[in-house]
Amino acid sequence: MNPDQRKNLLASADAVGDHLTHAWNYYATLRALQRHARERLDVLNYYPHFVATITYSIWDDLFNKLYHCVDNRKEAMGFPKLFKQVRTYLASDENLMSQIGQDETKIKAGQTREKIVNWRHQVVAHYTIKDNESFVTFYKDNVCSLNEIKNLISEYQKILNYYGKELLNIVFMVKDLGTHAHSGVDQIIKAMIIGAEQDRTKDG
Repeated sequence: MNPDQRKNLLASADAVGDHLTHAWNYYATLRALQRHARERLDVLNYYPHFVATITYSIWDDLFNKLYHCVDNRKEAMGFPKLFKQVRTYLASDENLMSQIGQDETKIKAGQTREKIVNWRHQVVAHYTIKDNESFVTFYKDNVCSLNEIKNLISEYQKILNYYGKELLNIVFMVKDLGTHAHSGVDQIIKAMIIGAEQDRTKDG
């Protein structure tokens, strides 16, 4: 590769890394909220509008970021663009071409990936669901657990790091915000507990 080609590959890989960094952060925040919902559902229910707004917004952004990783539009910065660049710059490397084929198949075949694309297209970007009954059916068919999300992000991270190490001598550190996400949610919930208890004392 010449310097310009390496720069292009780095930009594409870095964009995927940025998508995954945000995805890990959103995942960790949702996981922390889930933990507190199990431990102190009464407190979360005391602030229903705030909790619902934050939760739905994070899910929307999470679906968007994971969709960006597989978006195959010309202007998109995700795996399809990265793979296209590698094919263009290093077409003579048969092992690398075989690896790209395997990774493309792996990404396209994933059920969680399909559900994320559905959420992004039909709910987040273009709300095409016409009524509540249709949404219930859509939800049952496309519900994503946090474990599924975690496994998908981990898989994408492995794929990204393969090309980073092989072609750019870089390992992308994209899972370093979980501690901060949990700590932040812990502080928010702590403040919510204090507020709820103070209100109850006043009412009593």
